[in-house]
Amino acid sequence: MAAALRSAVWIAVLAMLAGVVLAPAAPGGPAETAAGSVVFIHEQEPPTLRGGWVDNNLGATGLITNNIWYGGQIYDGAATLQPRLFEAKPRLVDSSPQTVSFTYKASAAWSDGRPVTCDDWRATWRVFVNPQFNVVSREGWKDIRSVTCRGKSGTVVFTRPFAAWESLVSGGVYAAHVVRGKNMNRMFNDSIPVSSGPWKFQSWQKGVQLTLARNPRFRAGPAMRLDRVVFRFVTDTNARFQAMKAGEGHVMEPQPQLQIANLVNDRDFRVQRSPEYAFEHVDIQLGPRGHPALKQLYVRQALITGIDRRQLTNALFRTIAPGLPRLDNLVFKPFERALYRPHFNRWPFNAAKVINTLKAKGCTGGPDAPGATNADIFSCPGVGKLSFRFFTTSGNQLRTLAFEVVERQLKSVGIELIPRFQPAGTLFGSTLPSGDWDLIMFTYAGGPDSKITSNTLYSCGGDQNYGNYCNAKAKKAFDAATREFDVAKRNALLNQGDAQLATDLPSIPLYTRPKFVIAVAGLSGPVLNTTSEGTPWNVSAWQLR
Repeated sequence: MAAALRSAVWIAVLAMLAGVVLAPAAPGGPAETAAGSVVFIHEQEPPTLRGGWVDNNLGATGLITNNIWYGGQIYDGAATLQPRLFEAKPRLVDSSPQTVSFTYKASAAWSDGRPVTCDDWRATWRVFVNPQFNVVSREGWKDIRSVTCRGKSGTVVFTRPFAAWESLVSGGVYAAHVVRGKNMNRMFNDSIPVSSGPWKFQSWQKGVQLTLARNPRFRAGPAMRLDRVVFRFVTDTNARFQAMKAGEGHVMEPQPQLQIANLVNDRDFRVQRSPEYAFEHVDIQLGPRGHPALKQLYVRQALITGIDRRQLTNALFRTIAPGLPRLDNLVFKPFERALYRPHFNRWPFNAAKVINTLKAKGCTGGPDAPGATNADIFSCPGVGKLSFRFFTTSGNQLRTLAFEVVERQLKSVGIELIPRFQPAGTLFGSTLPSGDWDLIMFTYAGGPDSKITSNTLYSCGGDQNYGNYCNAKAKKAFDAATREFDVAKRNALLNQGDAQLATDLPSIPLYTRPKFVIAVAGLSGPVLNTTSEGTPWNVSAWQLR
């Protein structure tokens, strides 16, 4: 998932082309469907194009819409915000009250010819603070007192400090003349009428593909060299890689899969890999619709202690990302070396300890010792059988393998997992926000500033706190971090909050996800982006040879 419109908030992945048939090609590359057309194979089809909404917070949506609702700034390949529609970086002109100014380029325009102005920014702010609209998060937006516009220039005044102001102000905005007065809960279900970025919506054959065409009115940066980019949706893992090998696609940004190893040394492809600002984890439901046993700390301790996270990471990544470390922090990543504190390493794998702990709490019916063939499941006083619904996305072989490893490990100590695999649109659009689950495994993706708004995930009542975790100490640390401008003090607060998470265990960190970009040798330009900006961040540089 990923937050749309590039806010600082976390975001939780064979056809007909507008009348042109996409035919299989020789292994050397996809058939030319039209001059300058590129096929982007992807595993997740967005349910709508209304990203950043409770019913659609998929990263797959951002891959499409980031170049439609183009950013004042975007994250480049070095994960640094760079001006795009803005003339320059937005400025913090006053700290009391916090005041920020920005100016759009004179050349920034919508695809219907209207200029992009501060009025569009103000209209977007009004969308995100309107309580009738089901946005994923209002973090930052709700802290704004006023937006004053003077044509292309704007001044934003905050009611209270908001540390992630730059990424908030720099996000892509809606067209005021399109959204004003509309019910945004129903907008962009099937199309988007305008664009401020390098491509614009052309067509969508649902269940098959979505086509984006070059925006001829885009003048705020280099124009696309391609005529169009076609997102082809292939939900089956094997089928996606077979399509690439068969020459039916040019580029893909796959979730980590074992099939990637087969392409690394294939001269027909270029494979890029890097750790990204995204982490795989298992959230634990502490609310009324979750299993009552999960409210018991000793049960959550049994879960994390019964999972050999190091073995899991090795089983999943030894061939495609050897040496990938176990994740022991829910806020910072291991590659953020100066900041990373492995708070969760206090819970090493210990199967025997799980059994002893559960028995000491009066649980019965489980095994006396860990066993690969064990079928005995513990029941505990007042909370019943330790049998939990485990949700994750379907069609993802690596997640299926991860479930099998975790399920086997926990069953050996008397804890049962019942698989509940769902399409990404269902899992993230309805199941996750409903709270009607016990355990749920997925990835949160973002950027360097996303950690600043960790309060949305882990503070009591946070916009994305779907697991209903609440601890006063954690809330105090995470809420304070959101208001703290001193970077060192803010990072200390975030680590303080993470230390409390490691004590309370509302979530189990697994690993920082490695990101991959695979392109055919005949396509130049794609450069891996470690943020939720996505591979098309520099689509204007893509070129078929």
